[in-house]
Amino acid sequence: MEFIDFRSLRRSSKIELLFPGWKKGEKVVFFSPHDDDAALGAGYLLLATVENKGFPCIFIFCSGNAGYSTPEEKGTIVSTRKKEAVVAYRELGVEKKNIFFFDIPDFSLMASVNREGRTGKSLFDRIVRFFRAQKISRVVFPSDHYEHWDHTAAFGHGIYTSPQAGDPILADLGTPHAVRSYLVYSVWGDFEPQSGRNRQKGVRAGLGILVHEKQETAVRRALGRFVSQGKIMQNTVAILRERRSSEEGFLELYKEADVRKLIDFEPYFQLLKNCRKIS
Repeated sequence: MEFIDFRSLRRSSKIELLFPGWKKGEKVVFFSPHDDDAALGAGYLLLATVENKGFPCIFIFCSGNAGYSTPEEKGTIVSTRKKEAVVAYRELGVEKKNIFFFDIPDFSLMASVNREGRTGKSLFDRIVRFFRAQKISRVVFPSDHYEHWDHTAAFGHGIYTSPQAGDPILADLGTPHAVRSYLVYSVWGDFEPQSGRNRQKGVRAGLGILVHEKQETAVRRALGRFVSQGKIMQNTVAILRERRSSEEGFLELYKEADVRKLIDFEPYFQLLKNCRKIS
Protein backbone atom coordinates (compact mmCIF):
# COMPACT_ATOMS: atom_id res chain seq x y z
CA MET A 1 0.00 0.00 0.00
CA GLU A 2 1.29 3.42 -0.98
CA PHE A 3 0.04 6.94 -0.32
CA ILE A 4 0.25 9.48 -3.13
CA ASP A 5 0.41 13.27 -3.23
CA PHE A 6 -0.28 14.30 -6.82
CA ARG A 7 0.42 17.97 -6.08
CA SER A 8 4.00 17.48 -4.94
CA LEU A 9 4.46 14.28 -7.00
CA ARG A 10 5.44 12.25 -3.94
CA ARG A 11 4.60 8.67 -2.99
CA SER A 12 5.27 7.01 0.35
CA SER A 13 4.47 3.95 2.41
CA LYS A 14 3.57 6.24 5.34
CA ILE A 15 -0.01 7.33 5.99
CA GLU A 16 1.29 10.77 7.03
CA LEU A 17 1.06 11.78 3.39
CA LEU A 18 -2.74 11.69 3.77
CA PHE A 19 -3.02 12.28 7.52
CA PRO A 20 -0.23 14.75 8.46
CA GLY A 21 1.18 14.17 11.93
CA TRP A 22 -0.51 10.79 12.27
CA LYS A 23 -0.17 9.04 15.64
CA LYS A 24 -1.02 5.49 16.63
CA GLY A 25 -4.43 5.23 18.30
CA GLU A 26 -6.14 8.07 16.44
CA LYS A 27 -9.86 7.81 15.84
CA VAL A 28 -11.13 8.49 12.33
CA VAL A 29 -14.81 8.98 11.47
CA PHE A 30 -16.00 7.98 8.00
CA PHE A 31 -19.30 9.57 6.97
CA SER A 32 -21.34 7.18 4.83
CA PRO A 33 -24.61 8.58 3.45
CA HIS A 34 -25.86 5.01 2.91
CA ASP A 35 -24.42 1.83 4.32
CA ASP A 36 -22.28 0.90 1.30
CA ASP A 37 -20.85 4.32 0.36
CA ALA A 38 -17.81 4.36 2.65
CA ALA A 39 -16.82 0.91 1.41
CA LEU A 40 -17.26 1.99 -2.21
CA GLY A 41 -15.34 5.25 -1.96
CA ALA A 42 -13.02 4.90 1.03
CA GLY A 43 -12.42 1.18 1.45
CA TYR A 44 -8.65 1.43 1.02
CA LEU A 45 -8.41 4.18 3.62
CA LEU A 46 -10.45 2.12 6.06
CA LEU A 47 -7.93 -0.68 5.64
CA ALA A 48 -5.04 1.77 5.93
CA THR A 49 -6.42 3.25 9.14
CA VAL A 50 -6.56 -0.16 10.77
CA GLU A 51 -3.16 -1.15 9.39
CA ASN A 52 -1.65 1.99 10.91
CA LYS A 53 -3.08 1.25 14.37
CA GLY A 54 -5.99 3.66 14.12
CA PHE A 55 -9.64 3.14 14.98
CA PRO A 56 -12.19 3.79 12.21
CA CYS A 57 -15.79 4.65 13.05
CA ILE A 58 -18.57 4.56 10.47
CA PHE A 59 -21.49 6.99 10.59
CA ILE A 60 -24.26 5.54 8.40
CA PHE A 61 -26.71 8.38 8.00
CA CYS A 62 -29.62 6.95 6.02
CA SER A 63 -31.71 3.94 6.94
CA GLY A 64 -31.64 2.38 3.48
CA ASN A 65 -35.42 2.17 3.40
CA ALA A 66 -35.51 2.99 -0.34
CA GLY A 67 -33.05 0.26 -1.26
CA TYR A 68 -35.45 -2.56 -2.02
CA SER A 69 -35.50 -4.11 -5.48
CA THR A 70 -38.76 -6.03 -5.07
CA PRO A 71 -41.97 -4.99 -3.28
CA GLU A 72 -41.63 -7.99 -0.96
CA GLU A 73 -38.42 -6.57 0.54
CA LYS A 74 -39.94 -3.25 1.59
CA GLY A 75 -40.83 -4.27 5.14
CA THR A 76 -37.50 -5.91 5.96
CA ILE A 77 -34.93 -3.97 3.93
CA VAL A 78 -33.74 -1.72 6.78
CA SER A 79 -32.98 -4.56 9.20
CA THR A 80 -31.44 -6.61 6.39
CA ARG A 81 -29.11 -3.81 5.38
CA LYS A 82 -27.98 -3.20 8.96
CA LYS A 83 -26.94 -6.82 9.30
CA GLU A 84 -25.17 -6.71 5.94
CA ALA A 85 -23.32 -3.52 6.90
CA VAL A 86 -21.94 -5.02 10.10
CA VAL A 87 -20.61 -8.05 8.22
CA ALA A 88 -19.26 -5.93 5.35
CA TYR A 89 -17.29 -3.51 7.51
CA ARG A 90 -15.95 -6.36 9.60
CA GLU A 91 -14.17 -7.43 6.41
CA LEU A 92 -12.42 -4.04 6.47
CA GLY A 93 -11.46 -4.19 10.14
CA VAL A 94 -14.27 -2.10 11.64
CA GLU A 95 -15.76 -3.40 14.87
CA LYS A 96 -19.53 -3.55 15.26
CA LYS A 97 -19.39 -1.17 18.24
CA ASN A 98 -17.86 1.47 15.97
CA ILE A 99 -20.69 1.42 13.41
CA PHE A 100 -23.43 3.96 14.13
CA PHE A 101 -26.80 3.99 12.37
CA PHE A 102 -28.63 7.33 12.34
CA ASP A 103 -31.75 5.97 10.62
CA ILE A 104 -32.70 9.02 8.58
CA PRO A 105 -35.07 7.99 5.75
CA ASP A 106 -33.43 7.85 2.32
CA PHE A 107 -33.56 11.07 0.26
CA SER A 108 -34.30 13.01 3.47
CA LEU A 109 -30.89 13.68 5.01
CA MET A 110 -30.63 17.34 4.00
CA ALA A 111 -33.16 18.39 6.65
CA SER A 112 -30.82 17.09 9.36
CA VAL A 113 -27.98 19.49 8.47
CA ASN A 114 -29.72 22.33 10.29
CA ARG A 115 -29.24 22.21 14.03
CA GLU A 116 -32.93 22.80 14.65
CA GLY A 117 -35.80 22.22 12.30
CA ARG A 118 -39.40 21.17 12.04
CA THR A 119 -38.53 17.52 11.45
CA GLY A 120 -36.78 17.00 14.78
CA LYS A 121 -34.21 14.90 12.89
CA SER A 122 -31.18 17.16 13.39
CA LEU A 123 -27.92 15.30 13.99
CA PHE A 124 -25.86 18.38 14.82
CA ASP A 125 -25.66 17.96 18.61
CA ARG A 126 -25.18 14.21 18.36
CA ILE A 127 -22.21 14.55 16.02
CA VAL A 128 -20.55 17.34 18.00
CA ARG A 129 -21.02 15.48 21.29
CA PHE A 130 -19.53 12.28 19.85
CA PHE A 131 -16.54 14.05 18.32
CA ARG A 132 -15.74 15.73 21.62
CA ALA A 133 -16.26 12.69 23.82
CA GLN A 134 -14.26 10.36 21.57
CA LYS A 135 -11.61 12.96 20.65
CA ILE A 136 -12.01 12.36 16.93
CA SER A 137 -8.92 13.54 15.06
CA ARG A 138 -9.78 12.94 11.37
CA VAL A 139 -12.96 13.07 9.32
CA VAL A 140 -13.52 11.46 5.92
CA PHE A 141 -16.72 12.31 4.07
CA PRO A 142 -18.23 12.09 0.57
CA SER A 143 -18.02 14.82 -2.03
CA ASP A 144 -20.94 17.14 -2.65
CA HIS A 145 -21.29 15.82 -6.19
CA TYR A 146 -24.76 16.47 -7.58
CA GLU A 147 -25.74 12.85 -8.21
CA HIS A 148 -27.45 12.22 -4.87
CA TRP A 149 -29.09 14.59 -2.38
CA ASP A 150 -28.08 12.44 0.61
CA HIS A 151 -24.41 12.59 -0.42
CA THR A 152 -24.58 16.37 -0.61
CA ALA A 153 -26.12 16.43 2.86
CA ALA A 154 -23.41 14.16 4.30
CA PHE A 155 -20.84 16.51 2.79
CA GLY A 156 -22.63 19.33 4.61
CA HIS A 157 -22.27 17.54 7.93
CA GLY A 158 -18.60 16.96 7.21
CA ILE A 159 -17.75 20.50 6.20
CA TYR A 160 -20.10 22.44 8.51
CA THR A 161 -21.05 20.31 11.51
CA SER A 162 -17.84 18.49 12.42
CA PRO A 163 -15.65 21.64 12.76
CA GLN A 164 -17.95 22.84 15.54
CA ALA A 165 -16.53 20.11 17.78
CA GLY A 166 -13.43 22.25 18.31
CA ASP A 167 -15.19 25.56 18.94
CA PRO A 168 -15.81 26.93 22.46
CA ILE A 169 -19.58 26.84 22.01
CA LEU A 170 -22.37 24.57 23.24
CA ALA A 171 -20.49 23.80 26.43
CA ASP A 172 -23.05 21.22 27.53
CA LEU A 173 -21.99 19.00 24.62
CA GLY A 174 -18.55 18.38 26.09
CA THR A 175 -15.07 19.86 26.13
CA PRO A 176 -14.11 21.18 22.68
CA HIS A 177 -11.76 18.96 20.69
CA ALA A 178 -10.62 20.06 17.24
CA VAL A 179 -10.44 17.75 14.25
CA ARG A 180 -6.92 17.72 12.79
CA SER A 181 -7.71 17.10 9.13
CA TYR A 182 -10.52 16.46 6.67
CA LEU A 183 -10.57 14.32 3.53
CA VAL A 184 -13.23 14.03 0.83
CA TYR A 185 -13.84 10.81 -1.11
CA SER A 186 -15.84 10.09 -4.26
CA VAL A 187 -18.36 7.33 -4.83
CA TRP A 188 -19.26 7.93 -8.48
CA GLY A 189 -17.93 10.32 -11.08
CA ASP A 190 -16.52 13.21 -9.08
CA PHE A 191 -12.79 14.10 -9.33
CA GLU A 192 -12.90 13.79 -13.12
CA PRO A 193 -9.82 15.66 -14.46
CA GLN A 194 -10.60 19.00 -16.05
CA SER A 195 -10.04 19.08 -19.78
CA GLY A 196 -7.96 21.69 -21.53
CA ARG A 197 -5.30 21.87 -18.82
CA ASN A 198 -1.89 20.30 -18.42
CA ARG A 199 -1.96 16.85 -16.92
CA GLN A 200 -0.95 17.78 -13.37
CA LYS A 201 -3.05 20.94 -13.01
CA GLY A 202 -6.09 19.28 -14.52
CA VAL A 203 -6.55 16.66 -11.79
CA ARG A 204 -9.12 17.48 -9.12
CA ALA A 205 -8.06 14.97 -6.46
CA GLY A 206 -4.77 15.88 -4.84
CA LEU A 207 -4.25 12.66 -2.90
CA GLY A 208 -4.56 8.94 -3.46
CA ILE A 209 -3.98 5.44 -2.12
CA LEU A 210 -2.43 2.79 -4.32
CA VAL A 211 -3.03 -0.84 -3.36
CA HIS A 212 -2.50 -4.29 -4.80
CA GLU A 213 -4.75 -7.29 -5.33
CA LYS A 214 -4.92 -8.24 -1.65
CA GLN A 215 -6.53 -4.99 -0.51
CA GLU A 216 -8.78 -4.72 -3.56
CA THR A 217 -10.01 -8.26 -2.92
CA ALA A 218 -10.85 -7.32 0.68
CA VAL A 219 -12.91 -4.34 -0.51
CA ARG A 220 -14.67 -6.45 -3.16
CA ARG A 221 -15.43 -9.07 -0.52
CA ALA A 222 -16.90 -6.39 1.74
CA LEU A 223 -19.07 -5.01 -1.07
CA GLY A 224 -20.25 -8.53 -1.79
CA ARG A 225 -21.74 -8.68 1.70
CA PHE A 226 -24.38 -6.14 0.67
CA VAL A 227 -26.39 -8.93 -0.93
CA SER A 228 -29.67 -7.02 -0.92
CA GLN A 229 -28.04 -4.23 -2.93
CA GLY A 230 -26.66 -6.46 -5.67
CA LYS A 231 -28.85 -5.12 -8.48
CA ILE A 232 -28.62 -1.52 -7.29
CA MET A 233 -24.84 -1.55 -6.93
CA GLN A 234 -23.89 -3.45 -10.05
CA ASN A 235 -23.23 -0.36 -12.18
CA THR A 236 -21.33 1.39 -9.41
CA VAL A 237 -19.18 -1.65 -8.70
CA ALA A 238 -18.51 -2.02 -12.43
CA ILE A 239 -17.08 1.50 -12.46
CA LEU A 240 -14.45 0.44 -9.93
CA ARG A 241 -12.56 -1.50 -12.58
CA GLU A 242 -11.51 1.86 -14.03
CA ARG A 243 -9.30 2.49 -11.00
CA ARG A 244 -7.00 -0.36 -11.94
CA SER A 245 -3.71 0.10 -13.78
CA SER A 246 -1.94 -2.98 -15.07
CA GLU A 247 1.40 -1.42 -14.16
CA GLU A 248 0.64 0.16 -10.78
CA GLY A 249 -2.33 -1.48 -9.06
CA PHE A 250 -5.62 -0.03 -7.80
CA LEU A 251 -6.10 3.66 -7.05
CA GLU A 252 -8.48 5.43 -4.67
CA LEU A 253 -8.71 9.23 -4.80
CA TYR A 254 -9.16 11.99 -2.21
CA LYS A 255 -9.32 15.74 -1.90
CA GLU A 256 -8.33 17.74 1.15
CA ALA A 257 -11.14 19.89 2.51
CA ASP A 258 -9.97 23.43 3.19
CA VAL A 259 -11.93 23.95 6.38
CA ARG A 260 -11.43 27.50 7.65
CA LYS A 261 -8.21 27.92 5.73
CA LEU A 262 -6.56 31.23 6.55
CA ILE A 263 -6.10 33.78 3.80
CA ASP A 264 -2.61 34.41 2.49
CA PHE A 265 -2.53 38.20 2.20
CA GLU A 266 0.98 38.41 0.74
CA PRO A 267 -0.09 38.26 -2.94
CA TYR A 268 -2.46 41.17 -2.28
CA PHE A 269 0.28 43.22 -0.66
CA GLN A 270 2.51 42.51 -3.66
CA LEU A 271 -0.20 43.73 -6.03
CA LEU A 272 -0.80 46.73 -3.82
CA LYS A 273 2.71 47.99 -4.61
CA ASN A 274 1.77 48.18 -8.29
CA CYS A 275 -1.52 49.98 -7.81
CA ARG A 276 -1.39 53.58 -8.96
CA LYS A 277 -3.24 56.29 -7.14
CA ILE A 278 -5.95 58.14 -8.98
CA SER A 279 -7.71 61.31 -8.01
